[in-house]
This record gives sequence, C-alpha cells and structure tokens, in this order.
Amino acid sequence: MTDTTGADGATHFDHYKVFDQMQEPLLEDLAELRTGCPVVHTEAHGGFWSLFTYADIGNVARSTEEFSSHGGATIPSHGFPMQLPPIEADPPHHAQYRVPMLPLFAPSAIEKLIDPMRSMVTELINGFCERGSADLAGELAIPFPGMTIGLFMGVPPEEIEQLKGWTRELMLDISNSSAIGEALMFFNDLYERRKAEPKDDFPSLVIGLEIDGKPITHEECLAVFAMVTFAGLETTANSSSHIFELLSDRPDLRQQLIDDPAKIPSAVEELLRYLSPLPASARTVRDDMEFQGKSLASGDRVLLNWISANHDPDEFDDPNVIDFDRFPNRHVVFGAGPHRCLGLHLARVQLRIIIEEVLRRLPDYDVQTGDVERYIGVTRGIGSLPITFTPSAPM
Repeated sequence: MTDTTGADGATHFDHYKVFDQMQEPLLEDLAELRTGCPVVHTEAHGGFWSLFTYADIGNVARSTEEFSSHGGATIPSHGFPMQLPPIEADPPHHAQYRVPMLPLFAPSAIEKLIDPMRSMVTELINGFCERGSADLAGELAIPFPGMTIGLFMGVPPEEIEQLKGWTRELMLDISNSSAIGEALMFFNDLYERRKAEPKDDFPSLVIGLEIDGKPITHEECLAVFAMVTFAGLETTANSSSHIFELLSDRPDLRQQLIDDPAKIPSAVEELLRYLSPLPASARTVRDDMEFQGKSLASGDRVLLNWISANHDPDEFDDPNVIDFDRFPNRHVVFGAGPHRCLGLHLARVQLRIIIEEVLRRLPDYDVQTGDVERYIGVTRGIGSLPITFTPSAPM
C-alpha cells in the first residue's frame, strides 16, 4: 500500500505518486483507500480532500451549488494563465458556453467526420507500415487527435504540423511555458482570422457567443480554444496508447476484437472504464460544510478520483475484470453531472476508428514493454509506445 499516513498522523496521499504505478498495484491501493478512508485530507500540492467511492464522487460532481469548478479542474493547477471554460465555469455561465456548442459535438455532427478521420489514420499507418516497427504513440496515437482537432477547428492542412508540435509538448508537460506561449499565439492568430472572416466552424461559433448578455472577450475565446484543444488531444491520445498496450499484454482480448470487430464499441467503453486514463479532476468547496463526517471549509480543494469510482464494487461486479459484454456500464470516464465531457461522442468515434484500423492492419503488433515511456500529468500518459509487427504495403 502506498504510504498515506506518517507517524505523526499527517496524511501524505499524493495522487501523482499513486497514479504512477502499473494497473494492478494502482487498483490495489485505490481499493484499500476506498474501504479504509474514502474521504481523506492530504498536505500534498498545497492541501486537498480526496474522494474514492462511486457514490461520493458522483454526488460531488453533480452538486454545483456546493462544489465549484471555477477554482480549477486540476490539482495542481494547469499552466494556462486563465480559467478554461466551460470545464472551469459554474452555472449559469457554464451553460452559456456549453449549450451553443452542443450541436457541433452531437453524434450527427461527428458522423460527418468519420471518413476524414479514417483517412487520417490510414495516412499515419502508411507512414510506418512497411518498416515492421514504429512508435505507436508518437506516430499514431498522439498525432491523430491533433489532426482531428485541426479539422474540427478549421485549421488549414499546412498548419497541422505546427499544431502537432506544441500539442505534444503540452501533453508531456502541461505547465511547459514555452508550449503554452506557442499555443496562445496559435489561438490568437486563429482568433484574428475568424474575427475578420467568420466561417461555419467551431472558432467562429465561439467568437459569436454572448456571456451575460455581452460579447465574449478575446481572452475568453482563447481559453475556450485551449480547453477544447488540450482536452481533445491528451485524453484521446493517452486512452488509445493505454488500450493498445493492454491489448498487447492480453492477446485473448485482442483476438476477440479481431474475430468480431462489432464488439469494438462496447470494448471501448469497458477498456476506458478499466484504464481510466484521466484518473481525477477537481472541485472547490463553496461554503463550510460537513461531508461524510468530515469538516470541509470554504475554499478547500476536492479531488474526484474517477479511476477509483470506476473500480468500486458497489457499482461494478468484478470491477477488476475486463468484460466486453458488461451491462450496464455506467462508468465516469467522461465525468459526471453538468461538466460531463463535451466531446465524448468524438472521443468514442476516434477510439473506435483507431482500434479498428490498427487491428486490421497491424494484427500481430507487439509492444516492446521495456522501452515504453510514461508520464503523469493531467492524465496517465504514454509518450512513446514502441512496437514491432509484420510489415505490410501502404493502402
């Protein structure tokens, strides 16, 4: 068990250290915390409360009147010099950002992106399929969502490489000041172009928003661009890398999907639940309150451990078993309550496409486990995933 309490009784739980483990030890530690101290205070990262049960986490995520998102969605804070709405906005402002965006993220809208996204994956695999080896993270899992974001944001094809560069740097270190500066310059340029010549795309929609009856500000636009870009990149990239690593370790599960690709959509849900690459997010206590016998003060930070909730046996039978036929599967990978991930339909389709194409074209890929590069940030990340496979011709 990861040490959480010192001899003086002080709590030392640090989610960065706990999450920086292989899956089985991590799940063992979370199970012990969930049953032994489901609401615990730690002095790490300036001090915060941490929740571990499915019920507690769901209640807090839905209780916007008691727990604010405006104080920041991460512990410690991300490196951007502004709040990132709508994920870091509270009602009623939250809906003013989110509701106008919903049609662009609806399943019917995402369906129109399927063919372009599949072409992107084909192009990326063509770049290494003849070699018999590749970095499945650096050459596919990371650039694919970056290219999709470019498509969604209306970025010209010639600028995709520029976007992919700083988004990768932000993935590896969200507090990277140089990458943040590049990102904000990129977004500012996009803002200026769309301000001068609006189009039927996401940036133009954001620029046209009204918040509290007033036009959205320049800074608020850049913040929304940053939130959608970074959230869409990191979570999808790391989800796919973790899934490919797991399927390499579990050839029985991989073979199920090769034999029956129709299982892939339900497999995506179950693999996301099991892996929970975005392991936690944060809220801030609005007013002094009692919660599960603990005294929480106004301004206290609260960490919602989604990965622990997704392995709570009170909600999931045999939670540490991967079952592609699990039903119901009410996981909280995409969060819960009004801040549930805006781009969940896009993420699901991206993951379905990339898994389909890798299993179709690289069915015997093998992860070189000793060379996998990992990092812990907002997500449990994989920066490099070296593989070998039987070479094939481009398509």
